[in-house]
Amino acid sequence: MTAKTTMFGLTALILLALLLGLRELNRLSDQAEYAESLTIYSAAGMQRALDAVIDDYQAYYLKQHGQPIRIEVQYGGSGTLLSQLQVLRSGDLFLAADQSYLDRGRDLDIVQETIPLASMTPVIAMSEQAAGRITSLSDLMTGDWRYAIGAPDGPAIGTVTRSALKAKGAWPAFERGAAVVKPTVNDLASDVRIGAADAAIIWNVLARQYGLDFVEDPYLDEQGVDVAVGVLAWSERPTAALHFARFLTAPEKGMQHFAAEGFDVKEGDRWADRPEVNFFSGGVNRRALEPIIEAFQQREGVRINTVYQGCGALNAQLSTIRDQDPDRGFPDGYLLCDVYYLSPVENWFEKGKAVSSTPIVIVTSRDNPHQIESLEDLTRPGIRLVLGNPTHSTIGGLTDRLLEAKGVYEAIQPNVAERQPSSGMLVPPVVSGAADATLAYYSDTLPERERLHVVRIDSEYAQAVQPFTVAYTSQHKQLMYRLYDFIGRSEEIYAELGFGWKLGQDVDQFEVMAPAGARAPAGNEAPAP
Repeated sequence: MTAKTTMFGLTALILLALLLGLRELNRLSDQAEYAESLTIYSAAGMQRALDAVIDDYQAYYLKQHGQPIRIEVQYGGSGTLLSQLQVLRSGDLFLAADQSYLDRGRDLDIVQETIPLASMTPVIAMSEQAAGRITSLSDLMTGDWRYAIGAPDGPAIGTVTRSALKAKGAWPAFERGAAVVKPTVNDLASDVRIGAADAAIIWNVLARQYGLDFVEDPYLDEQGVDVAVGVLAWSERPTAALHFARFLTAPEKGMQHFAAEGFDVKEGDRWADRPEVNFFSGGVNRRALEPIIEAFQQREGVRINTVYQGCGALNAQLSTIRDQDPDRGFPDGYLLCDVYYLSPVENWFEKGKAVSSTPIVIVTSRDNPHQIESLEDLTRPGIRLVLGNPTHSTIGGLTDRLLEAKGVYEAIQPNVAERQPSSGMLVPPVVSGAADATLAYYSDTLPERERLHVVRIDSEYAQAVQPFTVAYTSQHKQLMYRLYDFIGRSEEIYAELGFGWKLGQDVDQFEVMAPAGARAPAGNEAPAP
């Protein structure tokens, strides 16, 4: 090797190193310029509306935070994008033309939170030459028309087209008759507009955007879809992603652009840069809920003002808040101690969904000197019993219900030394020796398990089922629904604290468990919203 060749090689290496160094400096400079960077995968039919939302959001972000935010978007068919995400496992948000793609994404651990945005219906769009001459799917199939379809496993429109024609019993023939198959719904609309196709099945929203004549069909009407955005499970910037998602789905922000493009928009949450909401919770939930609420606040970038108390007292407090107004302290959401307390507030809150359950047990000191092993044993003279107050706490109401059902309510009353306003105040008197026994939630016994004797009660009434509900007056319903989903991913926390898992179960199956003679909780005079 000559000296000249060696020098040339060294020069080339130096130039390459300088080039790579400059590229890295440019990359770092780019990163420093932007406060955040988000990548969105979006269905192609959303492009016009989404581009307008992004322009607004970037202007808002710069004004609010003093630094720009970079947002990159990849448009395509929803099915194609979902397949890409399974391989790439990158990005922050997925805006799908059909909620079903986000549901599949959840099943595949691709998508975490989802927020509804709008709805669309498939229609038959026609070119100028075909306008007025096609009135139904049957016309499209029987006439000599050159029609285009979306790829059945690509864009959402292709999937719903296949579903509609399968319902009609005509999919194989319809697929064979297609002149062309397109990868996105925008391609279908473009072909119809320029006359390359006489007709195509596209979204009603897109037909309006492209100025195309269109007709509806009953089989297509049944295939309406919900547009929604999902946060990708691997996003390294979930708080920033959720911030944009809230902006996108706020009526006074992103939703107005979708409405302007002809979408039927959903009920969205009122915009706030950092939302602040009120949340009521029965005391029995506190030890499980506190770490969950803290983690949720961190991830969402929100503040939740949580009040823990007995549900009797909380229900009484609700009636004092004028107009059930969250701005005056009315809770946006409520996690109750038991379904027993749902009916008094049913005019203020949506129908609840169950979360968890905890048994009601007899609790004595570890040595159990009075040999208490049943409810009947609590009727013996001389037993010092502390129970919950039914006016202030759910445990008190449930205890009275249980005692009535077992026929020992009257016999036990002479032994009741004290009524406590909260479930958390029942176990300490037994531990200290101030009481011989109590009826408490099993979950409240666990911190002192080494010092207590616990007796299970064989009765369907010896349990509390904790339901979650959202206020009709809340301006942040979607945020509350996400909190419910977040709680639903925390089963291990509940299990460690002695709770059973009832997530998603219909609360009606538990409400029928009040026996004749049991006292209903106060507050049934709740006015209509």
